[in-house]
Amino acid sequence: MPLAELNMTPRPIYLLDQGNTRVAVFNVTCAGTHYEGTISLERTPAELRRLFEEYERIVEGQMFSLLDSIEEKIGVIPFKVTFEDGAEAYVEDLQVFPSTGAVSFKTRQLTRV
Repeated sequence: MPLAELNMTPRPIYLLDQGNTRVAVFNVTCAGTHYEGTISLERTPAELRRLFEEYERIVEGQMFSLLDSIEEKIGVIPFKVTFEDGAEAYVEDLQVFPSTGAVSFKTRQLTRV
């Protein structure tokens, strides 16, 4: 069940990489089937930040022929989000725009820590 269906109140959450390292902090709200809000990339490794910047350039430049490739590069990274209450979920359809700090994503497979 997607976390969005649980009608959680807005609260900051953390983006975790495959090593469970916090790589970003966001403050998001549920927007129906996904979450949207802001992201802080201060703790994001340079390589990952470059991927997000490339994604943003492709989307903003409307270079849609390149979109599948960058979405695949980001999509194969097994990101998770963790909520302050300890709930975790895997991330799908992660969209990060570093220049504005905007973010949106979907979640799946909720677990408790």
